[in-house]
Amino acid sequence: MNDSDFMNESMDLKKLFLCLKKDLVRIIIVTIIGAVMCGGIYLVVREIRMGKVYQSYSQFYIEFLKNSEDEINQHFNAYTWNDLLHADPVINQIVIALKEVPENEKILNMLLVDEDLKVMLRDNTFKGEILSDRRLLKVTYTSDFEAKVSAIQQAMEKGLPIYAAKLREVESIELVRSTEPELIVWDNQLNRAIIGGAVLFLLLALFIWWFSYILDDSLYTLNDAEKRYHYPVAGILLKGEKIDAERLYFDELKENLSYFLRESKNPLYLSVCKTPYPDGAKLRSYDGVILEIPFGHRYGKITDRCVSYLRSQNIKILGLIITEADRKFIGLYYGGRDK
Repeated sequence: MNDSDFMNESMDLKKLFLCLKKDLVRIIIVTIIGAVMCGGIYLVVREIRMGKVYQSYSQFYIEFLKNSEDEINQHFNAYTWNDLLHADPVINQIVIALKEVPENEKILNMLLVDEDLKVMLRDNTFKGEILSDRRLLKVTYTSDFEAKVSAIQQAMEKGLPIYAAKLREVESIELVRSTEPELIVWDNQLNRAIIGGAVLFLLLALFIWWFSYILDDSLYTLNDAEKRYHYPVAGILLKGEKIDAERLYFDELKENLSYFLRESKNPLYLSVCKTPYPDGAKLRSYDGVILEIPFGHRYGKITDRCVSYLRSQNIKILGLIITEADRKFIGLYYGGRDK
């Protein structure tokens, strides 16, 4: 039976790092999966939410009448122009200009009546702003359809001067710059998404590994068995080794067994994982039992069950052997010794 709860055992840092090294490939794979997954999610969301957006702009120079300074200051400021551009007089001129261009037939066919066309034009398709000089009006056009941006831009450049000619405060309005529609390239945060996903899944993998490690009741070293059970520990058999082999990795194993069995002529080697166990009468026909506990398997509760059964049947437990041990792990833990 357990001398103490394995959850309260002191930390063996060397064993911890060797166990971590054993599972490092899995942790790296989880990290890569997290990076690829988060990068893929970012690209999908970016494509769905942002999509393709085209943008261009026109810049107009406005010449105001010199004797209307007060009205200009009151009505033609940075906030007013955007409202004016979306008002019916300007919108009507844009609609007329759109219909005068034969190439715009596809754009117009998307809408059934003029009122729908006006709604489209008012729906953030373009924006007017005065950035510094009130004589410079910048109109920006934005849409997910390149031809639509181009058509509305041409209509604005034609219709706005016609509307402005009717304003008594404006002497003239002249187009001074016009750009071609260009695809907006959104800020690419793919690298951040990949790195963030990798870090997140790495931390998650390490947390899960740590939680699994502290719950691991496997036997890896002689010290594990000695702390957990009050029975003598004979030693460790590597994977593929047999007790009757001429040469063992741990030479002291045979010496220990010889001492443990000095008064036992008929011992039984019993693996805790091979159930069902022999019946009590058969077990009592032996002088005692040497328990074989596989290395690195979570057989803590199975071992407790076996020990409890043997004690209930009044079977003497002569000692323990850790079997099927990993040579590389054992070699690194015990200083790389070969014999």
